[in-house]
Formats: sequence, structure tokens, C-alpha cells
Amino acid sequence: MVRLLRDLATGTVPLTHDGLHQETPWRTVVHLRDLLMDSGVLPHVDRQLMLYQRWLTERLATIEDPEHRRRLQHFATWHHMRRLRSMAEKGPLGHSQTSQTKQEITQAGAFLTWLADRGHNIEHCQQADLDAWHTEKPATRRPAQTFLRWCMKTSRMSRLTLPPRSSTRTRRRRTCIADSPFSGGPAASFSSTRNPSPASSASRSTTSSTPRRHRRRPAGRSAVPSAGARR
Repeated sequence: MVRLLRDLATGTVPLTHDGLHQETPWRTVVHLRDLLMDSGVLPHVDRQLMLYQRWLTERLATIEDPEHRRRLQHFATWHHMRRLRSMAEKGPLGHSQTSQTKQEITQAGAFLTWLADRGHNIEHCQQADLDAWHTEKPATRRPAQTFLRWCMKTSRMSRLTLPPRSSTRTRRRRTCIADSPFSGGPAASFSSTRNPSPASSASRSTTSSTPRRHRRRPAGRSAVPSAGARR
């Protein structure tokens, strides 16, 4: 903190958000930036947006392939940052919003590396590549679809078919339908026990409403004589 304050005082570090963005350790920088914004020295900037920018800088620095790094930088700048800034203007960003963005960047980088291992780059990506990518660990790799759609939209790759996002929901819906009272599944048996069919109810109703004089007497038992007969 002392070193950073001294550098700001001497002008070694510009007293701007961009100047602080390059400094470390990041926790100290975040704390000092909050103080400077609260005191009006620096204009207010969304906290989650600043944390995401720092995370992105550190993430891109770990990517060895310069072409992959350049593509991800463009994707983050023209897609993610534009969207996050627009959302921050309407209200504070939540952690979940930037967390999803980080997953999309991470899986986009993983896809580029995986594709390079198959001997292809993004311009020559084929449908078989996308199918193979989504076959293994589909839930983990699904966030890369945002990057892939952006590449297709901006003509950075051919327009190919991506698996639907609602595949998991479809499987759950099929399970629910199988268990519904109208599908003949387990729930149907339970429902028929508690809610008998109209035909069954009508049958029982007819039996119970039959006059007593028409019912068969048990074998070996005579009729009870009337009062006149006894006399």
C-alpha cells in the first residue's frame, strides 16, 4: 500500500482506473480504488466489472498461442465487455454474471487448444469437430457455445450446427411425462387406485342399489317365515 501511494503521488502510476489496473497485489489495488472512488478522486466504476477485467488480463497472460490469445481478447472486448458495461449502467453487476462470463472465456480457450490438437484452426473447424467436442463432458464444455456462436456471427468460422442448450431439460421433461397419470407409468397405477374409473364406480353403484328381495340367499338357509305363517 505504501509503495503504491508513493507511486501515485510521484506520478509513476497514473491516477486513473487504467493506471491502477496494471498494479499488484490486486486485493490492495481493489481496496485503494474503492477508497478513491468513495472520496470522489476517481469516477465510480462497477466493482464486479473491474474484477473481471483484472481476471481477464491474468487469464490471457497464461495463453501461450498468440493467435488464440488475440481471438479471445477480441471476443472478450467486443462481446463480453460491451454487454457487461451495458448491464452495469442499469445497476450493479452480480457475481454470477461475471462468473458465467469467465466460464465462457475458459471453455473457449480450451476449445481452441483442443481443436489445434486435432490439426485444425477455427476457420477450418468442421461439423465433426463440434460433434466430437460436445460428446465428452457436454455440461462442462457447453459454455464454449457462446464463443462459437460469436465466431459464426462474425464470419470467423463456418456456420455449423450446435447441439441445443435444452437437451438436459428435454430428458427431464420426458421423465416427468413417463411418470404422469396419463402415460401408463407408475403414477398412473397410483392414480387409478385413488381415482377409480367411472365404469368401476358405476358398477359398484349398480350392485349396491339392487333391491334386497332379488339377492340370492346362501345355500342351505330357508326363508324366514312371515308373521301370518307362524300363527
